Amino acid sequence: MQQAVKAILFFVAVAAVLTIIGGTYFGDVLTPQGGFFISLDKGATWRRFGALAEGGNINRLDIVDIKQNPKDPRILYAATLNNSVLKSVDGGEVWHKLEDRNGILKPRADVQSVAVDPGLPDYGKKIPDRFYLAVFQDDYGHVLKTEDGGLSFKDVYVTPKPNYSVFAVEVDPKNSKVVWAGTGEGVLLKSVDYGETWRLAQEFGQAISYILINPRNTGQMLVTTFNGGVFSSSDGGANWIDETEGLNNFNGARNIQALVYDQDTGEVYLATGFGLLKSRNFGIDWQPVEVIFPQESLPVLDAALANTGREIYASANNLVYSAKDGGKFWQVRKLKKKKKLRALWVDPKNSNRIIAGAGKAGRR
Repeated sequence: MQQAVKAILFFVAVAAVLTIIGGTYFGDVLTPQGGFFISLDKGATWRRFGALAEGGNINRLDIVDIKQNPKDPRILYAATLNNSVLKSVDGGEVWHKLEDRNGILKPRADVQSVAVDPGLPDYGKKIPDRFYLAVFQDDYGHVLKTEDGGLSFKDVYVTPKPNYSVFAVEVDPKNSKVVWAGTGEGVLLKSVDYGETWRLAQEFGQAISYILINPRNTGQMLVTTFNGGVFSSSDGGANWIDETEGLNNFNGARNIQALVYDQDTGEVYLATGFGLLKSRNFGIDWQPVEVIFPQESLPVLDAALANTGREIYASANNLVYSAKDGGKFWQVRKLKKKKKLRALWVDPKNSNRIIAGAGKAGRR
């Protein structure tokens, strides 16, 4: 009997230790493969973070994108696969799964990306909030729009064929009427009326993964595709140049995972199966960022930049890299196994604070 009691006490003690370790150092036993993590010291240490307002295990969610309200970084949006979209109004402490009162956005939607209108909110007693979602649900790709912060959505575009998602949506940084969307059919669409109507802008013949608009010169655009294509436009999307050949010198670079713009320098970063690449001429030429990523950790899944100084962060599998000098010297922090940090966000008002979103699967 005494031995049985001792055994029970032993296992209780071990469970308590694992709980402490799991909460602080990401112990494998208690760490599901998704959810959010936070660093409050520029990536030096990390802990599990966030809770669902409705209850449930937030650590089981596949997070693929994190965006902020451009005028209030406490308001965050997280795109998930198979769990729609989350919104936080307190910087990520508590997340609300958006429930569309119109029933347009489905609870199990794959939300591939979020684009927040930079022209809203217009602060007053009310905070209007317009944003767009690139979605796959009910076997079709959709662009959904909300103008009330996610209380209700409108279906403003549906792919003509089933089994093709909309993967990318972006709002022109200087003209909120102009919205772009990229589909799994390789079709680039443009709207000039807040997404109400769309026209064909370009057919790339390859599923579009990302759209980037230069906020300094919105006539400059980049489009990437899932098979590793890079295309540039200098005239607002009227004409396009295939820049893919510039990646051929870097083995694995056509496995593109993220496309990131540096507001401070105007440089563009590409997260790839080669590692991290940088362009100083908006995607025409690329140079490797001098950081060693272990082969087994590739591809680089995302990159994020602080808007104060030259701080860069990159995630590769369960590794988080950070540099404070524009990428000359890097530090690395390793999380436990089975972590894929697919989305990074740096607080624009407190660059010590970084949120990472994890998930088992990438966008699909």
